[in-house]
Amino acid sequence: ASIMATVVIPPAGLPSPRGGVMPRGRGKGCAGPGCVPRRGCGKIARATQGERGSRARRVGFLSPATSRIKIRCEALKGEKRTVPIFPLGLVPVLFSSIPLHIFEARYRVLFNTLLAGEKAIDEGLVNHELDYVGTKQFGLCYVDKEGNIASVGALLEIEQHQQLEDGRLFVQSTSIQRFKVLDVVEQRPVLVCEVEFLEETDVEDDGEIKALASDVGDLFMKTLKLGLSIDGVAEPEVPEQMTLPPTQFSYWLATLFPKDPDQQQMLLQIDSTKDRLEREKEIFQATYNYHLARSSIKSAFNDTSTSEGSD
Repeated sequence: ASIMATVVIPPAGLPSPRGGVMPRGRGKGCAGPGCVPRRGCGKIARATQGERGSRARRVGFLSPATSRIKIRCEALKGEKRTVPIFPLGLVPVLFSSIPLHIFEARYRVLFNTLLAGEKAIDEGLVNHELDYVGTKQFGLCYVDKEGNIASVGALLEIEQHQQLEDGRLFVQSTSIQRFKVLDVVEQRPVLVCEVEFLEETDVEDDGEIKALASDVGDLFMKTLKLGLSIDGVAEPEVPEQMTLPPTQFSYWLATLFPKDPDQQQMLLQIDSTKDRLEREKEIFQATYNYHLARSSIKSAFNDTSTSEGSD
């Protein structure tokens, strides 16, 4: 299935099982994310993705205390809004903390406008005529290698920022709510779209979903331990995110695939926590089987070497 959902923009891309695509060129000098590696995250990515994920995640993830964001999500469900969109080759997994380095002129104007009223900004770049001035909220949509922009993205809220002497900005934002792009309002100088906020289609307190989350968590840890043991790495500590509620837990698991943004985008587009967890269970089961094969091959070679040495 395509990772790109339907979006209203001419000319539309070729139809796919999930709709069309939103074509857009990949301009030079796009503002890019920084890197905020967390202790052990590289090991987790390698052990849970087989041959993928050899580097640490580029996004962090919130601790189990995320009730503040959950309340904001509840308030946005079903709402339609016009927001500026920041296209980037990174998937805005819900509840993740995303660092951005802003240096291109048009995006410096955008982010200074979003931060209007805050300290340490360039007041000369603030456009007070824009509807989103001072909101500290913007949309982020994943851009694939062909320059297509996914029309299911997320609303981000700026939590921290740092203005450098040369005008560049470092911005730390949190992904707080998924949305679907309904229409393109403007394309220049920055993309502005009408979006509709999405909600999970199932109830998080459902006993079946809780049991499924527990099963996926057990499989994840089993896969992680096996993958690390093959590489001679000590058994890891249990991540604190294992105690997250099912929905947040399912999104945290999605952050473990930094080298496979298409997979992350598919997980972001799934409207049901149950379906998202089921998909992640399939991924971890396949990875566990992959590590079992690795372990068997390694054991076979070790046995052969031992036999030859004894001869």
